[in-house]
Amino acid sequence: MKTLFLIFHGRFPSEKAASIFTAENCSAFANLGWSVVLLVPRRLGRFKGDPFSYYSVPNNFSIKYLPTVDLFSFSKKIAFVISFITFSIGVFFYLLKKAKKENLIYSNETLPLFISSFIFKNTFYEMHDFPESNFWFHKLLVKKVKWILIHNKWKINEAVKKFGVSKNKILYQPNVVNIKMFDIDISKENAREKLNLPKDKKNVIYTGHLYGWKGADVLADSAKYLDNSFLVVFVGGTPNDVKDFKKKYIESKNILFTGHREHKEIPIWQKSADILVLPNTAKEKISKYYTSPMKLFEYMASRRAIIASDIPSIREVTDNNMVYFVEPDNPLKLSNGIKDLVKNVSLQNKLSQNAYNHVMNQTWDKRAKTITEFINQ
Repeated sequence: MKTLFLIFHGRFPSEKAASIFTAENCSAFANLGWSVVLLVPRRLGRFKGDPFSYYSVPNNFSIKYLPTVDLFSFSKKIAFVISFITFSIGVFFYLLKKAKKENLIYSNETLPLFISSFIFKNTFYEMHDFPESNFWFHKLLVKKVKWILIHNKWKINEAVKKFGVSKNKILYQPNVVNIKMFDIDISKENAREKLNLPKDKKNVIYTGHLYGWKGADVLADSAKYLDNSFLVVFVGGTPNDVKDFKKKYIESKNILFTGHREHKEIPIWQKSADILVLPNTAKEKISKYYTSPMKLFEYMASRRAIIASDIPSIREVTDNNMVYFVEPDNPLKLSNGIKDLVKNVSLQNKLSQNAYNHVMNQTWDKRAKTITEFINQ
């Protein structure tokens, strides 16, 4: 059996999208026949329960918690650097002891992968964020690794231009979704009953973090242009972010902040929606150009109409037949789009069905197969 060591420097399990991505990725490779070993730091803030149950994935890969220096409760910036360096060193020595030269070393984490590439030739770099500094290091990294996966075409063009990387070693692969997890058999009414949501409101749902580049504040600001027949629901966010949002929008009677919910509960929230919203900002590059939003794929699999910011990163995956686009960073335009789409049930049905049809073949197992075939070619 082929062995794949996947390196992830983050709390595992946790509510973060990157952590969810890692669990699904490991499980998909294992389904394909790889013997998968996930290497993660022994962080203090990780969820202490069963990670396989937490993410609703099969228990088909192993997890190794490696030592790291965790100072995140003191200073996040300094703590990250210290943790990243100590974890990277720990990964290198673990692989030196446990891995064979022919094994696949797979990661989106730059430093541990770069160090490992001096010993292991089969290194696979999955580029998530596009670097905006330390270009010299990333230039070395992309030349040193054997394969690179990039999620969107903007990043591919930038990587070729800035780092001189050959397109022959790049695999273009947008994000994917666990269709079975999100296309659950529950009606809108039953989902609302299960979640204690009002059945007489027009539910506008956003699931995810409340970070600035996600545009959550734009959606919250749009609520003031909606009357009380609408309920704008934010599912997710760190405790501090939720606290800040609740304080800022305390006067808004048509907004509900649920706080963090387990990943396996998110499909029910999305099924309870009349409209799902992806309000990403156009003010930051990560949002406008080089994200490939997991949330968008999860929305598409939920068979609910989607309103999204009209930005290149979302346009690359969808079009006007799948998504109702609105001008980014404009609460009034967003509210008008919500009102228009809520009134047009036939358009809702058309958009949601087209989006679902498009995403049906974009699954984790097919993604793992594509990557494996790319490696073996």
